[in-house]
Amino acid sequence: MEIKEHEPHHLPALRNLYLESRVDSFPWLDTEKFALEDFDRDTLGEQIWVVEVSGTIAGFISIWEPEHFIHHLYVGRAYRGLGLGTALIHQAQLLYGELSLKCMVPNQKALEFYQAKGFEIRDQVEDADGGYYLMTCPAPPLD
Repeated sequence: MEIKEHEPHHLPALRNLYLESRVDSFPWLDTEKFALEDFDRDTLGEQIWVVEVSGTIAGFISIWEPEHFIHHLYVGRAYRGLGLGTALIHQAQLLYGELSLKCMVPNQKALEFYQAKGFEIRDQVEDADGGYYLMTCPAPPLD
């Protein structure tokens, strides 16, 4: 496993991973409207870190750096449960300290994952897509 900044040649794999993961993660939404190009729009201006396993893009995290905000964190189907999401969060904590994110209320699996990593719900916002939690995680202690 290797975590590194994304490079332009990663774009096709990232687009595919993003589309596949959103379809899997948000079955209550109209996933027919999701497209490969959504990745470009949805990560514009963000810092993206990829995790590679044996040369294959297995997951990514995108950060809106001014606010240390995790906008996206996805791991491909074949790589889930291997600790890659945890490794990406750890990398983000090392780089940015305290982190925040939004987790959609209907996505209980993601909510449990983030809470297990130390994120706490700070607020809940209702919207047309089922609402979301605003969550934060403190910076890890210095060794």
